[in-house]
Amino acid sequence: MALSVLLWVGLQALAPQLLSKLQEHGRDLIWRTHASSAPEQRVILIDIDDASLQSIGPWPWSRNTVAELSQALDRAGVGLKLFDIVFPDARPGDAQLAQALSTGSAPSVLAQVFALRGETQLRLGSTAGAWPSLGCQMPAIPAEGVIGNQPTLAQSAAAVGHITPTLDNDGGVRRVAALVCMDGRTYPALALAGLATQASAVAQLESGRHWYESAWRITFPGMPGLDVNLDAQGQIRVPYQTARSSLLRISAADLLDGKWPQGLAPDTLQGAWVVIGASAFGMADVVSTSLAEAVSGSEVHMQMLLGMIDGHIPYPPQGQAMLWACLVLLALAALWGLSARSQAWVLPLASVAIAIALLALQVWAQWAYHWILDALAPALLILITGLMLALSEQARTLVEKKRIYKNLASYVTPPVAEKIALQAPTDAIQARRCELTVLTVDLKNFARYCQICSPEDAATVLHRFFAGASTIVEAHGGMVEELWGDSLLAVFNGERPCSDHPQAAIDAARSIWHHCSAELPNTQALGIEPISLGVGLESGQAMIGSFGAAHRRVHTVLGPVVNTALQLRSLTAELSYPVLLGAGIVKCLGAQPDTAHIHVKNLGQFLLPGALQPSNVYTLRYILQPGDPAEQRTLAYLQQHMAAFNKPAA
Repeated sequence: MALSVLLWVGLQALAPQLLSKLQEHGRDLIWRTHASSAPEQRVILIDIDDASLQSIGPWPWSRNTVAELSQALDRAGVGLKLFDIVFPDARPGDAQLAQALSTGSAPSVLAQVFALRGETQLRLGSTAGAWPSLGCQMPAIPAEGVIGNQPTLAQSAAAVGHITPTLDNDGGVRRVAALVCMDGRTYPALALAGLATQASAVAQLESGRHWYESAWRITFPGMPGLDVNLDAQGQIRVPYQTARSSLLRISAADLLDGKWPQGLAPDTLQGAWVVIGASAFGMADVVSTSLAEAVSGSEVHMQMLLGMIDGHIPYPPQGQAMLWACLVLLALAALWGLSARSQAWVLPLASVAIAIALLALQVWAQWAYHWILDALAPALLILITGLMLALSEQARTLVEKKRIYKNLASYVTPPVAEKIALQAPTDAIQARRCELTVLTVDLKNFARYCQICSPEDAATVLHRFFAGASTIVEAHGGMVEELWGDSLLAVFNGERPCSDHPQAAIDAARSIWHHCSAELPNTQALGIEPISLGVGLESGQAMIGSFGAAHRRVHTVLGPVVNTALQLRSLTAELSYPVLLGAGIVKCLGAQPDTAHIHVKNLGQFLLPGALQPSNVYTLRYILQPGDPAEQRTLAYLQQHMAAFNKPAA
C-alpha cells in the first residue's frame, strides 16, 4: 500500500497539470450535462452582434449612440445595466453619455480591465468603483496595470467593476477574481459591483468558520441568501448552470431602431438585469467556457449574475482535504480487508467501484450543494491501490502455488504434479502405454535392523537411502514413481523422455549400489546380518498414469514389466547377486550399439512367482563400470591389502 501512495505522489509530481486539466474537463462535462434548459429572462444580453454593426456601423460607436442605447433600456424598464464595455478615452458625446448613465432609472455599472498576470503596467483612463470598506487585504489579487474609463464617465456610473477573467492552462474561463487590489484600494468584479448596487449597505468580506464552508465569502447587508462564496485564492467559480440556448439575447440594433423581437412579450425587459456586450465577429471578446469553446465574454458575467441571484455560486469547501482523507482511509481499509478475504480479481473491480462512487460524489455535491470537489486524485489513488493490492495478491498466490507445486513434486513426479495442479479432478483413467525400463531397489535385512535399533536411527538410514537413490535416478534421466517401506521404484522413459533408458537404468543401478551401500550402517556390532541392496531391472511396455476416484487418485505404473522387476529384486537374496536383469532389458541392450561396455551374465532360467513359464535371469559381470574411478579405488584398496597379507614375517 505504501508503494501505491509513492506511485500516486510520483504521478502527481511528474504531471501536476494533467490531473488538474482532467479534473476541470470533468467538471465541464457536469456543467454541460446538467445545465438548465428552461428559458431564462432575469438576466438578458443586449448583444452588439453582426447585425448591429451592419445596421449602426462599425465599432466603436459614437458616445451618443451608446447614450441612446442606455436611454432605450431605461424606457424599457430594466432594473440594472452592466456595460461589458470600457470607454478609456475622451470622445465627442461624453457629456450626453455621462448624463444618460447618471440620470437613468436603472443603475449603470461600467467595466474596467486590470493586468493580473504581469502582462503590462500600462494605465489608461481612470479607475473607479473601489469598495472603501475593504482595504487591500487577502484574498484580493494585486494588479499592475489597468484600462479604466474616461473620468467623467467613470464618475457618472453608479458602480464600476472589472471584467478580467482568470485563464486556466487550457485557456478556459472558469474563475473570475472577486477583488482586485491596486494602489491600496480594492475593486470588485463587474457582477459583484452590479449586485452591490441593489444592497442597502456596503459589502462585507468574511472568512469561513466551518469545514463545509468556503474559505471566504462576500455578504450584502439587506440581501440575505445572496452571499458570494470565494475560494482560498479569492476567485469566484463561474456557475455554468444555465444552457447557452436558454439565455435571452436581444440585438442592440433592434432596441435602437425601435424594433421589438418577435415572440417576446412587451414587458420582457421590465425589471430585468441586462448585460450590454458584444458577440460580433472581430470585437475580440471571445472566450472559452465550460459550455462552449468560443462564446461572448458577456455570457460569463450573465452566468455569474444568475448564480449570485440563486445563491448557487460553487466553491471548494475549506475542509475538502480532511473529507477526502477520511473517505480515502475508509476505502483503503475496505480494500485491505477485501485483499485478505477475497480473490485477487475482486480487488480491481472493488477499486473501480469505489473510484466511480467518489466521482459520483463529486457530481452530486457539485449539483446539489454547489461544492467543487476534486475527486480525481483520490479516485486515482484508490485505483492504483486496488491494482497494486491485486498484483501483490497475485504474486503471493503464485508464490504459494509454486511452493505447493514444489511440495507436491516431492511426493509425485514433477510432470504429474504439474498435471494435478493445472487440471481439474476426474474419475476417468488418465494413463498411456509406453516402452520403458523399471528399476526397483530395496534394503535387505532392514526389518531386522529396525527391531534392534531406535526408530530415529532407522528413519535416518531410510531417509539417506531414499534421498541418495532418488538423486541418482533423476541425475540419470529417470523419475522415482513410488517409495514404500524400504523399497524404491523408478521408471526411465515414463513421464520424462529418455531415449537410452535401458543403459541409463543400468548406470543408475551401479551408482545406487556403489554410493548407497557406502551410506548403510555397520551392523556387525549389533550381531545381525549386514544391510545390503537388492536391485531388479526390466524393460518392456507398461501403462503409466493416474487411476482411482476423483477424490482419491494414485499415480503408478502397471504391467508385467513391473512385476518382473519386483520379482528379480526379491530373487537377489536367493542368488546372492545384488543386481538382476530381466530378458527384456538384455534384449534392448543388444539392440543398442553403444552398450559394449555393459557385460551381462546369464544365470539360467528361473520360474518367477506368478509366471507361466521360466525366463532367463541375468546379472552384471562388473558392478563397477570398467575404468570408473570407483573401480580404480577398489582395485587400489585390494592391492594394498593383498600386499600386506603376502609380506613375509620377520
